Amino acid sequence: MKIQKIFSEWVIGIALTLIFLLIMFSDSFDFTHTIEMKSYDLRARLAASDERSPDIELVEITNDDINELGRWPWPRSVIAKCIDNLHEAGAKVIALNIFFSEPEENAGLKAIKDLKKEFDALKLAQRENNGLVFFKKMSEVEKDLDNDSKLQEAIKNAGNVVVPFFFDDLSQARDDMAPTFISRDSFKKINSDELSGSGIEWYEKIIPPLSRFTEVAAGTGHNQLFPDKSDGYLRKQLHVLGYLDDIYVPSYAVTIVRLFKGLNDDKVTLSLSEEDGKYIDFKVNPTSNVIVPLMEYEKGTLINWKDGPGIVFHSTSFSKVLKKEVQMNIFKGKIVIIGHVAQGIGDEYVTPVSGLMPGVEVLANTVDNILNQRFYYKPFWTKVFKFGTMLFFGLFISFVLPKLRARMGAATTLLLFFAYGIIGSYLFFSRNIWLEIAPPLILLVVGYILIISKRFLVTEKTKEKVEADSVETNKMLGISFQQQGMLDLALDKFRKIPLEEDGAKDLLYNLGLDFERKRQFSKALSTYNMVIEDGKDYKDLSERIPKLKGAEATMMFSASVHPGDIGATLVNTDTKPTLGRYEVIDELGRGAMGIVYKGEDPKIHRTVAIKTVRLSEFDENMLDEMKERFFREAESAGLLTHPNIVTIYDAGEEHDLAYIAMEFLKGKDLEEHTKRENLLSVRDTISIVAQVAEALEYAHNKGVVHRDIKPANIMRINETGEVKVTDFGIARITASSKTKTGVIMGTPSYMSPEQVSGQKVDGRSDIFSLGVVLFEMLCGQKPFKGEDMTSMMYRIARERHPSVKTINPKIPVVIEKIIDKALEKDVNKRYQKAGQMAGHLRVILKKIDEAANRKKSANNK
Repeated sequence: MKIQKIFSEWVIGIALTLIFLLIMFSDSFDFTHTIEMKSYDLRARLAASDERSPDIELVEITNDDINELGRWPWPRSVIAKCIDNLHEAGAKVIALNIFFSEPEENAGLKAIKDLKKEFDALKLAQRENNGLVFFKKMSEVEKDLDNDSKLQEAIKNAGNVVVPFFFDDLSQARDDMAPTFISRDSFKKINSDELSGSGIEWYEKIIPPLSRFTEVAAGTGHNQLFPDKSDGYLRKQLHVLGYLDDIYVPSYAVTIVRLFKGLNDDKVTLSLSEEDGKYIDFKVNPTSNVIVPLMEYEKGTLINWKDGPGIVFHSTSFSKVLKKEVQMNIFKGKIVIIGHVAQGIGDEYVTPVSGLMPGVEVLANTVDNILNQRFYYKPFWTKVFKFGTMLFFGLFISFVLPKLRARMGAATTLLLFFAYGIIGSYLFFSRNIWLEIAPPLILLVVGYILIISKRFLVTEKTKEKVEADSVETNKMLGISFQQQGMLDLALDKFRKIPLEEDGAKDLLYNLGLDFERKRQFSKALSTYNMVIEDGKDYKDLSERIPKLKGAEATMMFSASVHPGDIGATLVNTDTKPTLGRYEVIDELGRGAMGIVYKGEDPKIHRTVAIKTVRLSEFDENMLDEMKERFFREAESAGLLTHPNIVTIYDAGEEHDLAYIAMEFLKGKDLEEHTKRENLLSVRDTISIVAQVAEALEYAHNKGVVHRDIKPANIMRINETGEVKVTDFGIARITASSKTKTGVIMGTPSYMSPEQVSGQKVDGRSDIFSLGVVLFEMLCGQKPFKGEDMTSMMYRIARERHPSVKTINPKIPVVIEKIIDKALEKDVNKRYQKAGQMAGHLRVILKKIDEAANRKKSANNK
């Protein structure tokens, strides 16, 4: 029997379907689970709400609090004072999400207790001689040093503090009996049957807080968290855990909500019935219930996350609450959760919405879920639906897809793929129902690939052998591809033409020249070697090939030549290289990210400057984003038409270079005029900066921000003295993109404070940079210096610039005021428009000219 009959399409389809169904029921080999969980995380992240929670306030112990109040742990009297302040402010529930399992170690308190023991051991006569006054003072000092008592008193006075506890899941020991607080706070009203304990996690040993705290606390709850074992992501919470033989304890979040709603034991029902379902029922009032599902995912309740840390839940630093430096009425009637976010102290969890979710935010999310009835559900019918869909896809792959033509099969498969994906997404985003989409979709895709691959190998391969390309067809296609710049496709067609065919060598020779112009030297050499593979010389290849090998060696081994460098072509070959439609004539200069060339548009004989950016310098992960941004910025810059802005003609991408063709200028940048020995006159400097400010005003009105104003980007035309601002269009790329080495490109000395701090910038950032340029051109030094990048950026962001008059006393006061206003740290105090700065400079320029004219007139008299 032939192989294609043994492995017919229906056999492949049924076998693949059975494999996937077996995988679905196997926990050990279900490779689709990982993909499904990533899909779930993506949907959860997209669905995350950014709506503020009105009932929850966070009091966070931050790094700044640690720096201000001292290293952790703090004396518990500090925690007590914070609780007192929150109670006084009217907080309805205070969740102390800090675990105190041991008494506070206090050396002074221990010494006092030892002295009291010695005093008690003295005989009566000795006590009377020493005096009971000393004993009384020791007792007062002991009370003052006993911070645990202060915290206990604060919890008792507040009357609404909830403390957490944990279970020991590592120890093999078993508690003899439940602590008093467990008996007090566990579920009392339970609806159950003979299978009530099924699906509940059971523990036999508890890790309790100090009993003095639990005795006075308003409630307790377990704060055990259960990240998924497969990848460590936290996706669920177990709101009920079993303890010893018949005790069901609530989660910390459940206890917090119960106290917030003011519900006693008979208003809270725990349902563990297999028939009725497993849930917690808060009977808020006769007509309104709050239901917490318990068994939606691996014995737990799926958390419906809100946006990442610091976004949704309003937070206040601990020290500000301690010192009452905030409006304390924000806590009135709220659930206030106290917890750590400082690095190295608080726990952080990997969740679908954040890789570093503090425990206090996890608790806030679970409390918010219960209060607002926001959960993700995974009903039993979703498993049935998934199973039925996989059977349907299996039948489609086995019996329908093989009968469809290629286009119809692809279209139908794509339709099924998107239909099921849309159903899963709709249920998730609109109904909070999690329908697994990965297993059926993977089955559909793998099945389609196998069926189409089998069809290609058996059917299409035979068809390829029957169809032979004629020489003339290959020749015409090759020429067409070559004319369109698709040189690799042209080479593929030309190599199918026998070398002895008329004109074959000429076609390959011209193609090799095109490869040379595109700096693809290895491909040019390969093409030329095909021409002379018969051992016969052709045209000038005996001279051209050695030159080309030299150019290729220069590209590969020279430290000064980068991939895509056109310099090797200019020096080592007689072929004019091209970039797009432009012929490259000479090299003008080199920068951090590329080279500037002099070029010519052969169609209209216009000389241009071509600025290149080496794409190989960028991280591969951000290359596509960088390209898109490059051309978008180049397009914006191309719309700018101003006498003081360099005109952009064209932009493109070729090989490993992105390039911008712009107006060719005969002049120099202002870099040399920032040196003290080569400063321009005050008038010339003001004139230049005024022209730049006017150019920026025009660009800003068009919605274009330069982002890298510096002397090197300002050209002064030799003949006219006119000023041109360059690098509109690529300044944003070089200022915000990362190279492969992780270095951020840009010019830190001229950055504005908002650029340094990574904030969103507008035209006022360019005004700051222009102020730095004006300062430097008048003084011969930069206003902000530093031993390293970090110190320089700090000074830009925090320290005031020096007075220009202390450096150059000849500078008029009015110019100093303009510089001061341009270099304001606060963007609202800075010039709001570049035109305002230009106007002030023009006024000064006019007064300078009037003074010069008056002086000239006086000399003539």
